[in-house]
Amino acid sequence: MPVQIISLQIRGYHCDAYGHVNNARYLELLEEARWKFLEPAIQNSSFDFNKLLFVVVQIDISFKKPLVPNQWIDIDISHLEFKNSSISMVQEIRDKNTKEICTQATITFVLLDATSHKPVSISNDIKEKFENLIQQ
Repeated sequence: MPVQIISLQIRGYHCDAYGHVNNARYLELLEEARWKFLEPAIQNSSFDFNKLLFVVVQIDISFKKPLVPNQWIDIDISHLEFKNSSISMVQEIRDKNTKEICTQATITFVLLDATSHKPVSISNDIKEKFENLIQQ
């Protein structure tokens, strides 16, 4: 079940000369929603005690409909998937009024030790923290 993370209005500065959101800006919109998603964990230092880094290693993005100035959008996160040392999630940008999917992306993170920068296994504790975030 998707969790709505953020709603925002597309502004003129998000757009290119063609009058729609430039492809690079989608990455910024998706990142803004991920920061919002992680905000409760960041505020209570959920991951700091383990000295962990979450590094984006892959983004697979599909553009379905253009985003245009003054359009209101919702960005959702769903489908958390845990592997040995990575976490993936699906993010969807939807038109706030029609609920149509405008963009869908799968984001994959690798969990790294902050000191060695080597991959770390995803523990049950980490899984639980992420699952709690998606249920908020």
